[in-house]
Order: sequence, then structure tokens, then C-alpha cells
Amino acid sequence: MSNAILFVEIFPIRIEKIPSLFAYKVSIGGGDLATIGGKLSYRLRRKFGQHWVWTSGHILTDAPQNQPEMDAFVEKLWENEPDTYRTLINIRPDEDWSIPPQAQADFVARGLFEDLRPQIQQVLNCFSIRLDKIQIERVYETRGWVVGNHPSVSISVSSRLVYREDLWRYISRTSSQNLEGLWVVDKTSTMKGEIVGVSGVVRDHRRRLLAITQREEMREIIESASDDEPVVRVLAGRNEYEYVASALRIIVRTEHFQRFGISSQGVLNVLRMEPKKRADLVKKIVEIGKKYGLIGDAYNAKRTIHYFLTSREIGFDPSLRFDRNEVRKYDEKRVLQNLRDLGLYRKSCNSRIVLGVVSALSIPHSAIEEFEKRLIQELKQLGFSVEIADREFIAIDTRAEIEQAVARLNARNPDLLLAFFPDELTTEEEDDTDAYQSFKSLTIGQGIPSQVVYESTIDNRHALANIVLGILGKTGSVPFILANKIDYADLIVGIDIARTRKERLVGSINATAIARIYFSDGQFLRYVIHDAPLEGETIPENVLQSLFPSSEFTGKRVVIHRDGYFRGDEKQALKKWANKIGAEFFLVEVIKTGSPRLYAIASQKIQQPEKGSMFKISDTEALLVSSLPPFTNATPQPLHIRTEAPFTIEKAAHSILCLTLLHYGSLRPPRLPVTIHYSDRIAYLALRGIKPKNLEGEIPYWL
Repeated sequence: MSNAILFVEIFPIRIEKIPSLFAYKVSIGGGDLATIGGKLSYRLRRKFGQHWVWTSGHILTDAPQNQPEMDAFVEKLWENEPDTYRTLINIRPDEDWSIPPQAQADFVARGLFEDLRPQIQQVLNCFSIRLDKIQIERVYETRGWVVGNHPSVSISVSSRLVYREDLWRYISRTSSQNLEGLWVVDKTSTMKGEIVGVSGVVRDHRRRLLAITQREEMREIIESASDDEPVVRVLAGRNEYEYVASALRIIVRTEHFQRFGISSQGVLNVLRMEPKKRADLVKKIVEIGKKYGLIGDAYNAKRTIHYFLTSREIGFDPSLRFDRNEVRKYDEKRVLQNLRDLGLYRKSCNSRIVLGVVSALSIPHSAIEEFEKRLIQELKQLGFSVEIADREFIAIDTRAEIEQAVARLNARNPDLLLAFFPDELTTEEEDDTDAYQSFKSLTIGQGIPSQVVYESTIDNRHALANIVLGILGKTGSVPFILANKIDYADLIVGIDIARTRKERLVGSINATAIARIYFSDGQFLRYVIHDAPLEGETIPENVLQSLFPSSEFTGKRVVIHRDGYFRGDEKQALKKWANKIGAEFFLVEVIKTGSPRLYAIASQKIQQPEKGSMFKISDTEALLVSSLPPFTNATPQPLHIRTEAPFTIEKAAHSILCLTLLHYGSLRPPRLPVTIHYSDRIAYLALRGIKPKNLEGEIPYWL
């Protein structure tokens, strides 16, 4: 595909179509400025009409008001919504502020394009699909970007599953009280979020909700709601809102398929969109934007080649080093064969692996024994002998039974516990008492390596290969490393925080900070867990220092991958610590959701771009296709990556691509580098107290 032309679903804005803009500065005496500013822009739009957009710490509008009108508006907010706006001091024009390209882009994306929503949604409605209990809807998002100092807008299309019954009808029919964790969408707007609690029933809240609701369509829903209808709290972004249940539709996520009686077969295929179909839908929206003169043609490698890079231009060489320094190109179809032919880069000291087996399956024991034989044969070809220390066959009704089985097996000193669980556990609600969580809490907490095998994978050869890799990684072997060291770094570190939400207040308690440290050749050095609960969204300075001890990092060049955005003063704290210990820290933010997609055109066909394709937004920001999805009928979701000079975006991308090759839990490379891959799983386990006794270790227990 070397002759393919790349393009991205980002479009330059026609500057002449941006109206005269006026900026207002918001002064507050406390609280979060972005939260208050976002709410204000909505209220101002409802009050004065036209466009009001919160961006870059200001409210931008094309409909400025005189100051007495604005002051009266603020006073009314104090009177009607004192809890929300008690810290608001005033809203004043900021005539000295020069409106930057990002603010212009946000104004077009969230202001001018909003006028076109009815037309756009009408087009997309033609492509919705009805499947029994659910509706597959196509939805879109516009977002402002600055490409080469020019304001631009991305237009992205996605699919969502919406239950045919609204939330209240579903509750009435099923008598379900377990609402927390469900995702919902407002019937009257684009707001979507997660239910985080129930405030009560409508009879106790109707007057209050009517008093604070400005939208007429929502008032009508509240007025007609049943007295016994629940009032739920919905978290959307960082804001929490209250809704009567009949105002919400249910978004069905994959983890809730079983709850709603939905078969994943067929549904996931319809949800996915192959590149041409997705690009064609985006094109229909683009045509509407062009009709109103808002945007030009998409950025593409034919007209703006300097914005697009390939993996070769980034310097990425996907080669791995095996035993005796044998080097081979990465090929997921040949990884296991290469291990058989060439040997592991480094085997654990003990070539004998002792397994303890626990099964909660109701299938014949012979099926499990047959799987064991295949597993033993695969490990034998890699130079390991395997012994089954003992087997425990259990039901999964209680944690006590699992605990007793683990204790009996652990008494036999196994190197790893192999557990067989039924498939339904893969879609269970997030319940601390389910068998998987019980098993993991017992094994990880006691420092016992473990591997879970689900019933549907017992006869899956590809899954067997992944399990073999996982066992190797968890028992101290290094299957392979990078053929070429990363020459601009001594260490590569991934950091993340496991967060849990406060019960009633907007915000979070950050329970655990985790760092995973790798050498420049990709070998895993260790993990470090900071176990004290952390209040707020920022990792405190003293915690950052504990994750990067001077004994290990003094004088080192360190690439730091942050799962998501750096918060608060984290960057400054890291730079200060690096300076103090004579180290260089290169900070890279890796944002895994919400990024526009890249496409390739070859022989006049739109198709997936290659791994390593990159759209360079600026010298410090890019969209990177880090790995391709396992399905040809899907369009890869790029990572949005950001760094800071003097560290180049090319090096940031290179470090990410290299670290996607070293996942020992799967033959297929993940989207995220191993420095931050599985962060969600590690966080989920950590928040439930499932973490090793030793808060530093050399075995990647999360595989």
C-alpha cells in the first residue's frame, strides 16, 4: 500500500465565514472555571440567542450584550440557581484578548455547526438500523482543531445501540432497581452520560425540577411524569444532572448485552463501519457544511503532504530480537512459530512450570484435560516441561469455595494457577462478589500468578497461543524484545491513576497511582504502586517522586507515557523533580478516545491506513494509527498524542509504536503501548483492593 494517499476527517475552516466575535471573561470566587463557563454559555444561548461558546477560558459570542443586560442576567442566576452560581462574580468583556485559532475553531465546531444539526441528523437517521429490541443509530461529533496554525474542524461519525424502551418503561416492565452504571441519552438534546445514583421519586422532586428547568420540552416531560417514577443522577463529563426516567433513553453498551437480552452476534458487525462506509457518511455531513461555506476539503497527503507521515518516515522498524540475538520482522501470524524456531530471548531460571488447575465449568473433565494437553505440548515446544500439581472442580456460588480451592492448590506451590470459568462471567455487572473478581483478588493479593480461560476459548487455537504467551510472561520469561533500542531514552515509563467517584459530589478520589517501567530495548523492569488514596485529579508532587526514585532515575533520559491528559501541576512537578535529580523527562500524553480517523485511498478504493500512519497537527501534536483492528470491516481509531519541545512528536510516536510490539498477553499488538495498556483493567482491580502485596514487582501480573 506504498502508493496509498492518506486523508483525515479534519477540514480547514473558511475564515471569511466566521462572524465578528466578542470575548467575555468570567470571574469566580471559587469552584471550577471550566464547569461554570460551560454552564454559562448554555444559559446565555437560551437567554440571548445566536451563538455562545466556552473556549480557551472565555465565552465567545457573535451577539454581544450591553453590560446592564449582562449584569441583570448574572443577578437572575444568583436568584434562581444559587447553588450553581454562588461563586460567580461577574461576566465582563475582554477587549484586550486576541482570539486564538483554537477559539475560532471551537466557535465553528460547537456554535455554527450546531445550527446545522437538524439537517445533519435527518441525513444520518436514514442510516439507522432496527434490530429487535434495539436501534442502531449513527451519530456525529464536530470538534475544533488547529492544524498548522489554521482553525479547522473534525467531523466524525459513530454508532450507538439504543434500547427501544425508554428508561421508565424498562423499569416499569422489569422492576429493575439496579440503574447505576447504565448509560443514557437525553431525549431532547445530545447530552449522554452514566447513571451514578437515584435522588428519589418524582412526587418528591417535581416542583424543584420544574423550577430549575428552562427548556419547555423538558418541562412537559417532568409535568407528565408519574409520581413513582425515579429521578436519576447522570454524570456527563464532569457535570452531574438530574432527570426523570421518562426523559432518558438507554444506551446499551457491550458489557450490558446479557442484561438486555441482546446477542452480540450480528450486532457488533453492524456497529462496525468499514472505511468506505464511514467516509461516505462523513462526506454527507461535509456536503452540508460546504453548502453553508464553513469548510474546505479534507486535509490529504496529495495537497498537504507535509502533514502526513508513514511509519518509515517516523523511523519505526517493527523488528524483534529472540534467543541468540536472532532478529525477525514482527508478524503476529508467526510470533509463536518464531519462538519455537528461535527460542525465547530470555527463559526463566526454571524450565519446569507447575500448574494448579481450578475449573468452574459444567463440561466434561475430559474437555479440560484435552486443553491441558495442547497447552503442555505448546510449552514443551518452547523448552518447558509442565506438571499439573492438582485440579479443583468447583461451583461458583460463593467466594468461600473459590478461596478454599485456591488455598488447597497454593499448598502445592504451583508456579501459576489456571482457572476455567464460564463465558457469562465476561459480561457480568461490576460486582465485587463475582467469581472472576474473587479469583483475581485471592491470587494477585497473595502474589500467585494466574491465568483465566473462558469456556468459549477452550477450542480456539488463536486463544491458546495468547494463553501460552501470558503464562510465559507471568512466570518470569521474556519471549522477545525490540531488535533496535530506543536511542533517545534510557527508560520508558507509563503512569496512570485508578479513580473512583465520590458518592454525592462531582469530582473524584484517586485511589492508586501506578507506574510501569521499561528499558529502552522493551524489557520490563518493574511496576511501582502508590497505595495511599489521593484526593483530586492531580498526582501530588511527593507521589510523583515516589514513582520516579532518584536511585533509579538520576541522570536518565526518560520518556513518560501518560494515559490521558496530564492534570493540574503534574507536568511542572515532574520537570522540577527531573531537574533536581539531573534527569531528562520527555512527557507524552496518550489520549485513546475521541480522535478523528485517518483513511487511505489506493486504486481508487478507500481502505484502512497502515500501522504507523500519522497526521501531524503541529510539531507537538498528532493523530497516530498505532495498531489496526482485528477486522477488515472496521476503521482504526487513532491515538491523539501530545508532547512538548524539544521532544519531537515523531519521537513520541516512535516510542508508542515500539511499545505496542511487546504485549506478552496477545499475538495481536494492542492500540496502546504496553506502558499504559490494560490501565483500565489495572485500575478496575486496584479500586477493589485487588493488587499485589508487594507494591513493587518485576512480574506483569495484569497480563
